[in-house]
Amino acid sequence: MPHKILKSAHYIELGSYQYWPVLVPRGIRLYTYEQIPLYLRQNPYITDGYRAYLPSRLCIKSLFILSNETVNIWSHLLGFFLFFSLGLYDMTTVLPATGASREDYVIYSIGLFCFQVSMLCSVGYHLFCCHRSEKSSRRWTALDYTGISIGILGCYVPGVFYAFYCNNYWRQVYLIAVLAMILGVFFAQIHPHYLTQQWHRLRLAIFCSVAGYGVVPTIHWVWLSGGFGADIVQAFVPRVLVMYLIAAVAFVVYVSKVPERYFPGQLNYLGSSHQLWHVLVVIMFYWWHQSAVFITHYRHSQPCPDQSLHA
Repeated sequence: MPHKILKSAHYIELGSYQYWPVLVPRGIRLYTYEQIPLYLRQNPYITDGYRAYLPSRLCIKSLFILSNETVNIWSHLLGFFLFFSLGLYDMTTVLPATGASREDYVIYSIGLFCFQVSMLCSVGYHLFCCHRSEKSSRRWTALDYTGISIGILGCYVPGVFYAFYCNNYWRQVYLIAVLAMILGVFFAQIHPHYLTQQWHRLRLAIFCSVAGYGVVPTIHWVWLSGGFGADIVQAFVPRVLVMYLIAAVAFVVYVSKVPERYFPGQLNYLGSSHQLWHVLVVIMFYWWHQSAVFITHYRHSQPCPDQSLHA
């Protein structure tokens, strides 16, 4: 191995048990929590493995080293390829097999496109948050929040469309309401204080409100469908509940910074709360996509009671 590469070899601690050699490109080094800029200090329980002070070129190169952001980057980069592949499979196999309409293709495209954009926004943030320019880093932070909103939109669109498949009026009402909320979040992000630590709780409250709003159309849909005794309700509501359960677990892990809160410095590279959050988000999106496939098959096999109500 060339001597210059050996010079770039660092030994990093994974937990408290063993050290692993990591080859780092020239110009990149890993920092401790105390050594990084203040705008990168978000989790004091992650004590080492930070990238910082890098130009864009080295940010990209850091994609291939082991840092405390490696799992965050690759989990959603692989998530992007997952949803891209699902899109191709849906368009060529799933939808043609169900006799899908043009609307079905549009709805599936919107949902999966939103998931892909959400994944890429997250990848971009975790890859470039270590940029030497604080302004650039904060722009990527804003894009990450935008990606979360777009991901939520990707859940709402197929959910509302197929839940109110037989009621064009309420379908339009809830789709417009959801779009208005997402646009409201986008406009809130323009505020100069939106990304500050002082607005941290407000940001969480905004995203919880947007995500939690889904309970309103769900309850209304159950009522319009004839209550919990209806076949479609019994088949689909458990899927909605599982989706919200995954989201709730992900949110609690994200906010509480568990498990690294109880093992500070031991989960710097693997097993931290943000990494678990990333994995749970991918699982949630995938679960909701499969739920959309399920209800699509149901809607095409069980015609609406009154076809005149169908859009």
